[in-house]
Amino acid sequence: MRRSLIVILIIVILGAVGAIALHVINNFTYTRHITLPPQLLATSSDETGSTESDTGTSSPFVNVFGQKNADLLNPASSTVDMTSWKTYTNSELGFSVKYPKDLVTNADYPDSFVLAIPKDKYFHWPLLDDAKITITATSTCPTLVGDGPLIPKPVSVQVGNYEFARYESAGAAAGNLYREMAFDYVNQGTCYHLSLFVHGANGAGLYVSGQALISQYDAQHQSDLDNLIKVFMGIVHSFSSPE
Repeated sequence: MRRSLIVILIIVILGAVGAIALHVINNFTYTRHITLPPQLLATSSDETGSTESDTGTSSPFVNVFGQKNADLLNPASSTVDMTSWKTYTNSELGFSVKYPKDLVTNADYPDSFVLAIPKDKYFHWPLLDDAKITITATSTCPTLVGDGPLIPKPVSVQVGNYEFARYESAGAAAGNLYREMAFDYVNQGTCYHLSLFVHGANGAGLYVSGQALISQYDAQHQSDLDNLIKVFMGIVHSFSSPE
């Protein structure tokens, strides 16, 4: 009788553990891009500087990268110095762009040109994000990484002779942030997709303690993102494609 009670107790415990494990797995599978941190959901600003609550509206200025100035998200307003930048031209895909010489290039993909961002040059400890800029030329425009509530409707942006559609997206899970901004230009059946993707930690509080220190590192990281956005705007500004 005692042995039977022990067996029954073990079965009950195993069943409970299994139920808890199944619950955790199911929830993890579907929460990657659902819960966003407050700094991404707080406010957005239109081109005139006014602010509004943003939960997936078509506002032209979505605060995915924490920008406080709408001009920073307009390639036509770019003032970044490109005199020392290199030029990449792909005659087969039909486009040309300029880029900083300290970016790591990869042109081995059939439809893409990838620029990896050296984290030790563009970010400061402890928030060393993984970031890349990708330019693709395909028949259909790629989708952005996030599928959460921050994906807005596209915003039309005129840059010289090119009319782009700008998209922004973000997702969060388990202390990670995924942010992406893309500019799409469609010409003669080809979509030229210029994307900035950044994957990093959700704040310096994951690495250091003390509100003053957290604020210091978070402010530094925002400055790093601002500088990276300026580089991306310069690359989009330099884009050219034969008509």
